[in-house]
Amino acid sequence: MFKKTIATFALLTAISYASWDNLPILQQGEGQTAGQIGYTSMDPVSGPLLAVGVRYSPLSWLEISAKAPFGFFSIEGNKGYGDSNSYGIMNVQFGLKFQLSTGFSLYADGYLPGSNDFAQDNFAGDFGLQHSNLFTRVIWAKYLGYMLGEAQSNQYFHFGTELDFLFSSFSIYASLDIIIGEEAQRYNCNMTGICSHDEGGGNGIIVDLGFKIPLTDELTLDAAVEITGGSRFNIDGVDEPMIFSAALFYNF
Repeated sequence: MFKKTIATFALLTAISYASWDNLPILQQGEGQTAGQIGYTSMDPVSGPLLAVGVRYSPLSWLEISAKAPFGFFSIEGNKGYGDSNSYGIMNVQFGLKFQLSTGFSLYADGYLPGSNDFAQDNFAGDFGLQHSNLFTRVIWAKYLGYMLGEAQSNQYFHFGTELDFLFSSFSIYASLDIIIGEEAQRYNCNMTGICSHDEGGGNGIIVDLGFKIPLTDELTLDAAVEITGGSRFNIDGVDEPMIFSAALFYNF
């Protein structure tokens, strides 16, 4: 089905991925909550996305997290797929991050099947290593990981880097994530029952551009745009996904 083709990208739609962020864990006893509103555009599919999340460090070397995204998507009827709407819980994510030493950490994330038709309907896990350097006004983060899920959609090696530029009253950041996966057979069926078959690529890139503004000592606003490219995101009749989002983070 067409909806299951779109589900290839479901695990990208959260507050963040790779265990919340690529920076060292919070101090022991500290936590953070987050609320996000976003908009996904991949014509003929579009719609808002809401997400809530929380993370907490019970130990000096351990951080736990959870995220729950909710999607409200629609398919334009004039694209040959008929009128369709889908809303509900996407793939809820649970995460563990282990601080190995200064700058180095291991993460393990688990994804539950979602109730939304555009969510993945199978379990998935993401495992990887992160490293970050903090300079006077720049944070440089790197990571590599492996997503273990459904072979045709979310089973791939991925790695990336991020730069955060710190100013006196705000910061800007840019990240590049590279996905290397196997090609998969795709069957696209429209609402009239006519199906087509193609060999879909498994490689892709994800670019995030955003800024953060501290509103108070505890509250931070984060606004970003996410742009995708590569054979993984090239599906006949569907634009490559683009996500606009704004999130509030509260430290406790």
